Amino acid sequence: KHLGRHRFCSSSISLPFFAMACVVMDAKQGKDMAWYSKIGAAVKDKVQGKDQGCVLPEIVGNVPDDPRQWRGFELAEAMEQGLGPGLSLLHIEPPPETAMKEERLVVVRAQNRSSYKLQDEAGKTVMIAKPSADGLRFELHVGHEETQRPAFLLSAASSARNDWDLTSVRCEECELRGKRQCGRRSLMRLTHYVESVGEGQAFCMDVELPCKLEDGSRAVLCDCCGDASASWSVELTARRPKWNPKHKSLTLDFHGRCSMASAKNFQLEDAERPGKYMFLFGKVAENRFTLDHKYPLGAVQAFAISLSASHWK
Repeated sequence: KHLGRHRFCSSSISLPFFAMACVVMDAKQGKDMAWYSKIGAAVKDKVQGKDQGCVLPEIVGNVPDDPRQWRGFELAEAMEQGLGPGLSLLHIEPPPETAMKEERLVVVRAQNRSSYKLQDEAGKTVMIAKPSADGLRFELHVGHEETQRPAFLLSAASSARNDWDLTSVRCEECELRGKRQCGRRSLMRLTHYVESVGEGQAFCMDVELPCKLEDGSRAVLCDCCGDASASWSVELTARRPKWNPKHKSLTLDFHGRCSMASAKNFQLEDAERPGKYMFLFGKVAENRFTLDHKYPLGAVQAFAISLSASHWK
């Protein structure tokens, strides 16, 4: 009451009042800090896995290379870079089966072949692929910059580089279902071989995709949420070139989409209904290739197919 009857500008009154206020504020701040400390400790125990010994961010070198243990950190980083869950799925889904026109993209190869960029017709980079030193593996990153962890992996089964597998590092179906543990999803298998055509040798390829379901979608081949009984189906095969005896070479019509000769120029067609190309890859400049694709290939499958043939000579 005494303090309430005086102005706070009075030196005899304001100093004790200020001291009392500081004591009250310090006490309140101390309680707040204790509360924050408890919250921080709880979060730390949750992240580190107190009972499970999972992730220890302080000792990164001892963290097992298990995608499930890094999932929280991956998602946070991906969201910061604008690459949150769901964006990878956009590159997996093919254009509509009824679409009359093909999707037209461009592959730009670095001069030293250390990277490959997939660009749209406007020149915007959609994906970046980084090959391993031995050429047996490609890491595919979504977006215009290389991220810490790839969205897709393209791996060869052996040094012969005849058999390839494309997988999604984070299964999009697991993410859509809100699963705490996210598996890897197998998207495509490729088989390379050589056939004799006339007096020449033609590089050929077969493309296997997960089998079609009754609703028209593809089976999910995931080690966590997938159907164990699902199978693969050969969907596409290489269009065979013809031998030209006059020019002593193999020829194939690229419909004006290819302007330079290369062993990497090839097309794919429906394995059961041949005649029209569903995929076209052709060289148009020293380190530039055109890439056209239709249903049943999405952008990432088409990009991976072209990358798997990067060693053809």
